[in-house]
Amino acid sequence: MEKRERATITVNKAARQAGVEVRVVRYCIEVGVTEAELTEEDVAELRRVRRLMSLGINLPGVEVILRMRRQIKELEAEIARLERRLRR
Repeated sequence: MEKRERATITVNKAARQAGVEVRVVRYCIEVGVTEAELTEEDVAELRRVRRLMSLGINLPGVEVILRMRRQIKELEAEIARLERRLRR
């Protein structure tokens, strides 16, 4: 199912579900950590934000960490694609 077909969640509800303040959710939307139309996947990302903040990392630091995490996942997927191609 594509993201646009998934049920969206309000900012307030996402904040409650993730255990963060509304301002944190709005910041994450603003900087692109989450989508503007929040889904359960975004709530999971907001929970990661909460965990990182509980370790004493500020929001800009959290943003960098989550962006690096995404890049690593993309690179791992690319490596897997290249490995499959080499095996053919």
